[in-house]
Amino acid sequence: MTDRTDVLVLGGGVAGLAAARRLGAAGASVRLLEASGRLGGVVRTLRHGGFEADVGPDVFLVRKPAAARLAEALGVETTTPRTGAMIQRNERLHPLPAGLTGLVPGRLWPLVTTPAMGLRAKLRAALEPLVPARASGDDESLEAFAVRRFGRGAWDDLVEPLLGGLYGADDGPISLRSTLPHLHAREREGGLLRLRGTPRPPGLTTGRAPFARPVGGMQVLTDALAEAVRQSGATVEIEAAVERVGHDGAGFRTVLADGSVRTAEALLVALPAAAAARVLAPLDAALAEPLAEIPMGSATAVIVGLASDGLDVPDASGWLVPRREGGPAQAVTVLSRKHPGTAPPGHDLFRVFLRPSFAAASTDPEARSAALDHLRQRLGPIPDPAWTAVQRWTRVQPRYTLGHPGRLAALDAALARHPGLALAGASLRGVGLPDVIAQAHEAADQLLSLIPTT
Repeated sequence: MTDRTDVLVLGGGVAGLAAARRLGAAGASVRLLEASGRLGGVVRTLRHGGFEADVGPDVFLVRKPAAARLAEALGVETTTPRTGAMIQRNERLHPLPAGLTGLVPGRLWPLVTTPAMGLRAKLRAALEPLVPARASGDDESLEAFAVRRFGRGAWDDLVEPLLGGLYGADDGPISLRSTLPHLHAREREGGLLRLRGTPRPPGLTTGRAPFARPVGGMQVLTDALAEAVRQSGATVEIEAAVERVGHDGAGFRTVLADGSVRTAEALLVALPAAAAARVLAPLDAALAEPLAEIPMGSATAVIVGLASDGLDVPDASGWLVPRREGGPAQAVTVLSRKHPGTAPPGHDLFRVFLRPSFAAASTDPEARSAALDHLRQRLGPIPDPAWTAVQRWTRVQPRYTLGHPGRLAALDAALARHPGLALAGASLRGVGLPDVIAQAHEAADQLLSLIPTT
């Protein structure tokens, strides 16, 4: 099989689907190749006996508009989740302090009065406005930045639990410039803490809820996106693993695991960094090397649905567990409280994230047991669950460790030598769905400027 199309899209996750839809809507002939047996990547919603659990992302950020606009264009109805998370300290749960901006403290009074931090940590953190700005403009790790500005206690008690799981601090020092670049500017404006009021993050629209979720779960969005790709006339192939990519005259040639070949005038690679490095290595080692250097983390979530009548379930979206508290649990989302209607009446639905080091060495029964033990520690005796499920994502979560800006610069330089080739996805410039969708649209538009369309 050697049917030639305008564009080959490698990867059927959110980035690949969004790019394929954009290309097809503009009149390009598109073929999308996905190695697994399903589309949607890490976006997945499980359903069982009246429970509805997102095992990947369960919300998207609204102030970055790409995801919200896509949902609207696809006719996907969204709802606003409840907010209000907690954090564990000395085995008790406390509300997160108000005034967090960019997931770091932004207001002085809530920080110095929160029971979520020790007294010494709060006194040191209160000195943050007096800390001079760093003279060097070089990149810095999230940990180094937080410790320098707020002290080690604030990192251990508050900032690490907030940022560590999201950006994968277990996998190495995370690049501040690649994750929270606005904090560089905030530091030079006189510090991050304010006595009263909180600066709004850039682009935040007043009066709008910060997050949204499709009614029926996040997979409703990717299912609608996949259908839109098919409706555009694109050819979609699942279980079509690509082995290598090469040039084919002025275009590109991909060889699949079964030996068949697909060719196209242009190529859009929307694969996780490790997979992209492997298939692009035969084309150009300079493309593969920076991609191969991006660490790829793993995540394990245990879904627990149980009858909760008589249990003291926190009326919160969930809670964080600092590393200093010990134990295998990293965070818990109370999905039934965050997203009302996701559990049958009289029941609650929990999603327990396990620390990667524990999860990697555990079996599924051991993971379930650890999650249930943690819930017992917080809730007391619990009944036998009505539903449990273990979801493992293996080496699919990119980690923007120190050096990530340099890797992107090397990648951009190599890409400039291959007109008609574009990259998109969470491995590059933003892990959230809005960032991924925006990257995919930008990559698609780049290719559309190079190929004739009908």
